[in-house]
Amino acid sequence: MRLSKKGWNNVLIFGVLLIIFIFNFSHKLTLSPKVQQRTVIDKQLMIVEIKTPDFRIKRDGRSWLSEPSLGLSEQQLALLVQNWQSVKLETQPAVTDLSAPYNIFIYSADQEQPIIVQLFQHGDNYLLQSDADTSLFLAAEQLPLFLGR
Repeated sequence: MRLSKKGWNNVLIFGVLLIIFIFNFSHKLTLSPKVQQRTVIDKQLMIVEIKTPDFRIKRDGRSWLSEPSLGLSEQQLALLVQNWQSVKLETQPAVTDLSAPYNIFIYSADQEQPIIVQLFQHGDNYLLQSDADTSLFLAAEQLPLFLGR
């Protein structure tokens, strides 16, 4: 089967269009945003106290106590503290509007100064920010995982 000159031109045109489509499609795949996730507190740190304006959770030997009582069992308090180091949250750009944050102080055995985490309302959800570069998206349903209420 032999193609005419016009037939070869059509094959060449469709081939070039196919190559352009492949390059364009692969370029969009590489530029698709990748969701970055991380925990609020590094797993390597040993948390000894979490202090908020409303309550305080502190280590008492191998158990946890809350002052005033949050109505949570010792195991629930331990899980709440563990969530700060295990629940991965999606990173977001840092909050620039620093109006009325809810400050949470997390003390660790490894550091002299507390880690200050600021909680901001973001529509119906929340943002947690512990540094000037990034914040972490916290869905409203996830708030009890960190604050127990």
